[in-house]
Amino acid sequence: MVEKNKAVCDSFAGKLYNSAQAEIDILDSLGLMTSKDLSSAGIKFVDSTLKVISERELKVLSGLDGGFYLVSADEFYGYAFPTSPPPVPVYGPPPRSYNIIKNQSLQSVSENRPITDVHSFDAAVFPLATRPIVRDSKVVCVVWVRIHIENELPIIKLKQVVNVTALISILGFLFLMLLSALLGGEIKGIQKEMEQIRFNSSLRLRKRWGMFGYITSNINQMLDTIEEEVDQRLILERQLSQKEKLASLGNMVAGVAHEVKTPLAIIKTRIQMWQKEIQNAPGISGQISPESMQLVIDETNRLATLVKRLLIFSRPIDKKLKPTDINKLISEVVSFMNMKMNEMRISVVLFLTPDLPLIQADENSIKEVIINILDNSIEAMPDGGIIKINTRVDSENERLSIEVDDQGKGISEDIINKVFDPFFTSKESGAGLGLYISYQIIKAHNGEISFIKNTGAGIKCIINLPFSN
Repeated sequence: MVEKNKAVCDSFAGKLYNSAQAEIDILDSLGLMTSKDLSSAGIKFVDSTLKVISERELKVLSGLDGGFYLVSADEFYGYAFPTSPPPVPVYGPPPRSYNIIKNQSLQSVSENRPITDVHSFDAAVFPLATRPIVRDSKVVCVVWVRIHIENELPIIKLKQVVNVTALISILGFLFLMLLSALLGGEIKGIQKEMEQIRFNSSLRLRKRWGMFGYITSNINQMLDTIEEEVDQRLILERQLSQKEKLASLGNMVAGVAHEVKTPLAIIKTRIQMWQKEIQNAPGISGQISPESMQLVIDETNRLATLVKRLLIFSRPIDKKLKPTDINKLISEVVSFMNMKMNEMRISVVLFLTPDLPLIQADENSIKEVIINILDNSIEAMPDGGIIKINTRVDSENERLSIEVDDQGKGISEDIINKVFDPFFTSKESGAGLGLYISYQIIKAHNGEISFIKNTGAGIKCIINLPFSN
């Protein structure tokens, strides 16, 4: 690393040397490079002229600082440290490194040659490159560039520690190999017991003496700790699940109160109107019409549908899951809804990957999800169109994917993250429970469901469900 940074300093000293030639010629023609007593204006002009060059060349690499040493004036000018953290240095090299840089600059003057060396004091370590600039066979100034590398030294020390650690680990491994050869019976016994523990976590290694006793005792303690942590995690997960259910129940109660209130009020009003008419005029009145009675029936059905959806929410999946063929299930749902889609001038195109692995699922619940998704797509396509359903397998993550792609009006960006909230709907009619229940069903199957916008028209629903080989 030191040699690399020496080369960096030498390279940038060369760049600074080349960039300064034209300005040095101008300053030399004005007599400013050989004057021993510069005026304040001359000092300011020389310093600012050279500083522009230093900042331009040294800003490209963090940690570089440098400038020029004028031989006649015996001073440093044009100092720059463009990547220095605040506060930025202004007046030449810092005091502690001033003499080091000056001594190497004077060495370059006396020997009239570039020099690159490494210096240090306290915790500071830096390569320094100096190059003399000659005019009329006389060195008029010296370019100098350095870079601090002490910040990188802990990394080197860390690498050394890692190397030593690796060496110790290798030696330890060789020692264990030798030990295993000498005590192969004990090692194989522990290995066999570990295999049994893998299939039955309640088992523990038998007690042993000596070094193997110490190892097996610590392994047993570790297994006990892991088992306790797993039990604790399961308890916390159950508590969290219960809290989520209570939160969902709170949202549901508020929504149900709102949803049930309207149809009940309509039914009550109609019945009160009928009672009043019957009291005033016996017989069939104009208010007790087929339309009024149908309205009561419709609102009653609406309540029945809401209650049915709430029952599905309370028990989203059957506890007895069974192996399920997703392709077959999708085909059954599409066949069931085919008449409705034909009436809406909607066709379904299936791209079902053959020989998909079976998943453990509640068929009726998964059918409910696919029906909900298709219903939403149908309602979003009043003018007809095509719905594409794809299935594919992700063997690496042990997931099946179902993609339902429609050509409807889509979902706006401001509500796409709310579609799974209970009782949220953008439709004029509906309780806003279909997608929420679908989300709960997929979640109960340890799956995921989401919507993404198509590049063209429509929306895509993606359902991922786990399977086991």
